[in-house]
Amino acid sequence: MNSHQAFLHGLETIRSMAEKSGGAVTVADILSAFPGVQLDEDQIGQIYEYLNRENITLADYIPHDTRSISLFDEEEEAALTEEEQKIFDFYLEDLEHVLPLSAAEEKKLTKDLLGGSDMQRQRAFQRLTEGNLHYVVSIAREFSGKGVPLNDLIQEGNLSLMESLQDYSAEDGDLEDYLEKAIKKDLRAFMKEETGFHSMQEDMTREANRILEEIKEAEAEENRALSAEELSKRLGIPASRVEEVLRESARAIKNAEK
Repeated sequence: MNSHQAFLHGLETIRSMAEKSGGAVTVADILSAFPGVQLDEDQIGQIYEYLNRENITLADYIPHDTRSISLFDEEEEAALTEEEQKIFDFYLEDLEHVLPLSAAEEKKLTKDLLGGSDMQRQRAFQRLTEGNLHYVVSIAREFSGKGVPLNDLIQEGNLSLMESLQDYSAEDGDLEDYLEKAIKKDLRAFMKEETGFHSMQEDMTREANRILEEIKEAEAEENRALSAEELSKRLGIPASRVEEVLRESARAIKNAEK
């Protein structure tokens, strides 16, 4: 079984565990589903997406960033860090040459976007995109200070702006209202995904550290080094997981010594 097949098998194992436990798994369950596999950031992201897609809940996972802060109360803007303020000022400075959209121009461009010639629609799309970049920065600023870098929020907001303009139709009502709702909705989803992903990484690291502490305690009691098999029986986890934690610990110590 190659690494890709092993990863897919791990996902199937997670689904089987969830089916047996009412649709929920723990971080420990996830780690045990990938014995001997050192998960990278991309794979962790895929696991997170898989859980969402299959409606599987992490039983011991509390996404603090999305529960302790309201993503819907954008009026109370968090203070920017010095680095974020520099990014914010940079974007505003970069947009100084962009002329704001007047109400009359926006009305004309919206008409062209919906029913003009191919060239008119293209020009309308470009100008509406350009003219709303300031607005994206402003919305991104409202969502800052909640666990996701401001630069990422602005980039995601710009993508949402372009996608929303492409999807806009007359049935969507006022363009300005439509863009505001669409961009904020996308940023909320983006923040939930990003904060959830990093929180999951933190949970997996804590789980590995917990196992390492139990290994140290067991060996201290026996006053000798225990084999992976002995530790597996004592801790009730797969020997492959014990070996993986020990390898990760040795690698961390080696990197710290460099």
